[in-house]
Amino acid sequence: MKSLALVGLQWGDEGKGKLVDWISARFDLAIRYQGGPNAGHTVWVNGAKWVFHQMPAGVLNPNIHVAIAAGCVLHPQTLFEEWEKLDAAGVDYQSRTTIDPRTHIILPHHRLLDKLRDEARGKHKIGTTARGIGPCYQDKYSRCGIRVGDLFSSSLPGKLDIIINYHNAIIEKIYGKQGIGKSRILNDLQATAERIRPLVGDVSVLVNTYLEQGRKVLFEGAQGVLLDVDHGSYPYVTSSNPGTTSIPTGVGISPKVVDKVIGLTKAYATRVGAGPFPTEDEGEMGCKLQELGNEFGAATGRRRRCGWLDLPLLRYVIALNGVDGLAITKLDVLDSFDRLKVCTGYKQLDGSIRTEITPHDESPGEPVYEEIEGWQASTADARTFEELPERAQAYLEWISKQVGIPLWAVSVGQERTATITMPDFPF
Repeated sequence: MKSLALVGLQWGDEGKGKLVDWISARFDLAIRYQGGPNAGHTVWVNGAKWVFHQMPAGVLNPNIHVAIAAGCVLHPQTLFEEWEKLDAAGVDYQSRTTIDPRTHIILPHHRLLDKLRDEARGKHKIGTTARGIGPCYQDKYSRCGIRVGDLFSSSLPGKLDIIINYHNAIIEKIYGKQGIGKSRILNDLQATAERIRPLVGDVSVLVNTYLEQGRKVLFEGAQGVLLDVDHGSYPYVTSSNPGTTSIPTGVGISPKVVDKVIGLTKAYATRVGAGPFPTEDEGEMGCKLQELGNEFGAATGRRRRCGWLDLPLLRYVIALNGVDGLAITKLDVLDSFDRLKVCTGYKQLDGSIRTEITPHDESPGEPVYEEIEGWQASTADARTFEELPERAQAYLEWISKQVGIPLWAVSVGQERTATITMPDFPF
C-alpha cells in the first residue's frame, strides 16, 4: 500500500488532527487537499497542545513532507501565526512544506462578507466561522479569485482592482459598511509573496513523484463529510467537499491513486453551529458528554452540541467515501457511563423503521435507540485491544459489525501514545 486517505465521518471534530499526527509517522508525504482555516486540528505532543488551522497536522513529525494543495483556500496571516509557533518550538518546516500555486487566497473582504451575510440571515444563521471560506470559494468559481501564483505576477494589481471594486460595491450599497482599501491589501500580498516564495511548488507533481518512488502518501481531510457542500446537511455545511471525492480535483491526481480510506468517528456524536442533529441529547447526558469530552470548537471555541452515535448516517458517509476501515476516537469519554445509546434507525409515521437515511432528509423520523451497557472502567492506559474492558471491546466490535467495515484504530486519550492499532491495519 502506498497511499491512504483520512476523512471525518461526522460533522467535524472527530479527532482528525490527533490521528493525522499519529499516522503521519508512517508516511513520507501528507497533503491537505481541501478546506481552509475554519477547521481546527488539535494535536497533543508530550503534554504540549498544538492547534493547526492551515498547516497540515502531520508537520510535527520531523521526517514527513507536508503540502497545501490547490483545493484549499489559504489565509496568509493564519499560516504565518502557525509558522511563528513552529519557529518558537524549533520545528523545521520550511524545508518540508510545499504550497501549490493554484491555491486561492482569503482576502479581508472575504472575511467581512462572511460575517455580514450570516448576520443578515437573522434567525436562519448558518453559524459560519466568519473566516472567509465561502466567499473565497465563491470568487474561485466566479473566476476572479487571487491565487498564490498571482502573487508573483505583474498582473496582480489589476486583478485586485477587479475583485475589490466588485465586492466593495456589495459591502457599501447592500450592507452599508465601509469598503476595503486596496493599497494595504496589495502591500500585504507583496510581503506574503516574498515570505512564501521558497515554498511554492506543484503539489500534483510532488505527489506523483513520491508515489513513483514507492514512497507513502497521506491525504488529510479537513472538515467532516456530513458538512459536504453537495452531500451534507445543506445549507448548514462548509464550502467544499471534505471527503475522498475531492482528492483527485483538490490535488490534481488520478482517482486511482488512493489505495485505502480510513474513516474517523467519535464513539458518540457532536456538532458545532446550526443545522440538523437528530441524535442530539439536550439533557443531562448531553451536558455530561460536553463536559467530559471538553467539547469546544478548536477554531471558534464554541460549545459543541453533543449526542449519540448515528449508525444510519455513519453507513451513509462510509458508502459515499469508500471507507475501508474505521477509527473510533474519544472512547475514554464514555468510561463513566453506566448506559450508552446508539441510534440504529428512524421510526416512520406508519411504524416502520428506516435504517438508511441521508443528512439532507428533512424528516427522517424519530430516532430509534439501542441501549448498551457501559463498562465503567478506565480505558486511558490501554495500548492493545485486549487491554480494554470487555464491554468496551464488545461496543467497538458491535459498531464495526453494524457498519460493515473492520476496526483499524481506537483512540483513548489526547496524546499520540493513547492510540490502539488493530492487527489488520494495512499501514
